[in-house]
Amino acid sequence: MGGKHGGGKHGDGNGDVEQTENGAQSILANVAVGAALAVGLVVGGFKLLGSSSDEKTVKDKKTMKAPGRNYRIVRDDFEHDPASYFRDLRKSG
Repeated sequence: MGGKHGGGKHGDGNGDVEQTENGAQSILANVAVGAALAVGLVVGGFKLLGSSSDEKTVKDKKTMKAPGRNYRIVRDDFEHDPASYFRDLRKSG
């Protein structure tokens, strides 16, 4: 009676336990990978939303050489309040 698939204690159910453990580990790994991808997509989406609006508006704005400096500034910012620009220029140097 106790052949290969018999009712003996040795070998009964061990394969099932290993398959269940491997299956649980596989499911857990898939869930972890899925969660990491979801977080990456959300963070990437926020970065794209934030950077695209900021970068486009700065790139589309006219610039000018900063008075008293050797770099460029956004013309609208300077024209909005030139007195504060020159005040800050005198403070720094």
